[in-house]
Amino acid sequence: MIPEEMFRPRSVAIIGASSDEKKERIGWLGRLQEFGYQGQLYPINPRSSRILGCQAYSSIREVPEPVDYAIVAVRAELVPQVLSECVGCKVKVVHIYTAGFAETGKEKGRKLQEELQAIMQGGTTRVIGPNCMGVYCPGGGLTFNVRFSRKGGAVGVISQTGAGLQGFIPQAHDKGIYFSKVISYGNGVDLEAADLLEYLADDCETHLVFCYIEGLRDGRRFFEAAKRCAENNKPLIILKGGMTQGGREAVVSHTASLAGLEQVWRGFFKQARCISVETLEEALEQILAFQYLRPPKGKAVAIITRGGGPGVIATDQCEKSGLSVPALSKEIRSALETIVQAEAGSSVRNPVEIGLGRSGVSQHYADGIKLAASDPHIDMLLVQLNPHFYAQYGVGAERVEEAVGTLVNTAKEVSKPMAVVIPLGDDLRIIDTVLKAHKKCLSEGLAAFSDVEKAVKAMSKLAEYWAPAERNTRNR
Repeated sequence: MIPEEMFRPRSVAIIGASSDEKKERIGWLGRLQEFGYQGQLYPINPRSSRILGCQAYSSIREVPEPVDYAIVAVRAELVPQVLSECVGCKVKVVHIYTAGFAETGKEKGRKLQEELQAIMQGGTTRVIGPNCMGVYCPGGGLTFNVRFSRKGGAVGVISQTGAGLQGFIPQAHDKGIYFSKVISYGNGVDLEAADLLEYLADDCETHLVFCYIEGLRDGRRFFEAAKRCAENNKPLIILKGGMTQGGREAVVSHTASLAGLEQVWRGFFKQARCISVETLEEALEQILAFQYLRPPKGKAVAIITRGGGPGVIATDQCEKSGLSVPALSKEIRSALETIVQAEAGSSVRNPVEIGLGRSGVSQHYADGIKLAASDPHIDMLLVQLNPHFYAQYGVGAERVEEAVGTLVNTAKEVSKPMAVVIPLGDDLRIIDTVLKAHKKCLSEGLAAFSDVEKAVKAMSKLAEYWAPAERNTRNR
């Protein structure tokens, strides 16, 4: 059972807060103060009476009020004694930031971790870690990085990497993705992936879960929790570390976990209806797809693009990923022919290649998208917009904003999920324009990707995830 105080503690003790205030200002106490934590803060340091304006205590046992959450940042050899005092004081949750335990592969580290396990027996205190960053929960005022947004969201994260999250979370924020609860749990001496997933599977604030895991202690419980996510229509994205021999060896030295065999995990993903990704970047793109694209009814894609080659490449990418690019109906093709005649070589079959025309790209794209979306055999729309063509054809980079506005408005008018690909390119003259285009799309709820491969992979896994639910609906 995970106590609510793990995410919304009324009080936090920082055991090992530095007496050097300049140093502690960028430490755990200063971090929580700057982030805006509203509860009581108790720095623990026997050499100080006051740190950063807070009354300091020599031990957790001297704190006059009950402590909900304790952060332990002392040397590894001191952690067992500190944890024993926390258990004795009935601290609800202890986050052990300190590393130097079983992940070192050394006998001393393994024995220290075994001590922690023995100390927890018979107590009610739950432990996060050791060797981890702990909890980021905007709603509770907890963070391990002051750069993280104070705005909460609907994505929950369970991770055995804390360092990886330091870049992942700000990148997500840039894409308009925000988090309900993020837990970096390291070695998982007590709370591990199964416990955390059980909690998030039923957490009303969390609508999607991403896990980075290296190994499990209780695979059956994790499997049941994963199925619970599926039952709740709560997508579960998993990045499994240690899927190769070299990766498995690296896992042992990182968190002392047993990684498991690749074929076992592949079967797990399929049975538990999880989405497997291979990198943190892919995880972010997949979260973006689930957040911005409504569930498609199938896997048929209409591609609207400028240029025959990009359309062919996009078609290949779609079909390699399990999507289909069917020919549009005769009626739709006839209607499209009235708007693509501006340039020779334009295509209306699917992909739909739309030229510049006298009225510019914007209106042609809008008309083409609406027509393609009206085809009953099309489930999703993939639109390619390349700002570099604007400069090439003399239309001017200033028209990109107009085109993006048209795409945003059109996406709101069509009933089918639509993604837009806006390549970053390498032209420094318009890179700022491209980045603003991405930001505009995302701020208006339109899924924007930087290349076709990323978009197609995310759309394919999105369609595959919702396919069972769709089939079940049809069968009822």
